Amino acid sequence: MKKYIYLLTILILSFSNLFSQSYNSEKIALTNFITRMYNSQPWSGVRVFLDYENKYLISLVELNPANYKSENEIVRVAEIKSRSQVNQFLNGSYITSETIVPTTDSVSKKNPSSVEDVKEVIKETSIGYVSSMELISTFISEPDSNRKVFIYLKLLEKLKKDVK
Repeated sequence: MKKYIYLLTILILSFSNLFSQSYNSEKIALTNFITRMYNSQPWSGVRVFLDYENKYLISLVELNPANYKSENEIVRVAEIKSRSQVNQFLNGSYITSETIVPTTDSVSKKNPSSVEDVKEVIKETSIGYVSSMELISTFISEPDSNRKVFIYLKLLEKLKKDVK
């Protein structure tokens, strides 16, 4: 009896159309494309990608894993850096620069005409909020094997299809 049940089950399964579940084939294809593009010419920052149906905002972050204690720490830093990059891209930023020149008291008394301690301070401020950045892939960069690359994705809009 068991043989007949197994045989019947195999027969039914062989004639039925079974499809495995897929996460999202479009995102997988986009991830593979971005990875190939990065490996051919490394870049980091924010870019806008268009495919046939969607408009995406891609944020790519490179970090050195040796600078972090744990995997959770490097993932959190990558997420914050990605949001910062996207915020600056979408909302702009305010940049201030100041030059600090030492007073005559701090200049060397042997050579008062030389000023070696000039410092320039540049500050960048951006205001805004970015939500729903999705981590779609991480990989170790091929050109520079000690860097970990994080790819974050945000769907900007669905493009309308032209129907004729």
